[in-house]
Amino acid sequence: MSGKYTTYISYVIQNGEYHKHEFAIVDFALPKYNFYLDNESQQIVKWSEEKQKELSTDEKIVIINFFHVSNIK
Repeated sequence: MSGKYTTYISYVIQNGEYHKHEFAIVDFALPKYNFYLDNESQQIVKWSEEKQKELSTDEKIVIINFFHVSNIK
């Protein structure tokens, strides 16, 4: 086992009436301990908070969907 898992994240960047659909393929490290039944959603929340910091103050990120993927090249 590689100690990581890959997640596809679909999201929208909103800015007033404007919105742009985006996606990201992210490798998350497997946690040493699981404190939540759905640990992946906790990783997505952290990822979106970091992504929000990269946006301008009038932009907002909205997560649409996410799921595990395997063997992406």
